[in-house]
Amino acid sequence: MNADVQISKQFEEYFGEDAILKLKNGDEIEGKLVTVDNFLNTVIDVNDELKVIKGGKVLFISIKQ
Repeated sequence: MNADVQISKQFEEYFGEDAILKLKNGDEIEGKLVTVDNFLNTVIDVNDELKVIKGGKVLFISIKQ
């Protein structure tokens, strides 16, 4: 991992969980949360395909319970 990128401990506990990303353009992406940084740059696994979402496009991230 790049030493310049710090990940909050609160995000780490949700890695591998099912999540919904709501984007500012109204789209939703559902999948397993791979990683997220403090800027909300997100990697999510959607049907065995990794998608990288820039944090500036993310409205919110919701963990499915």
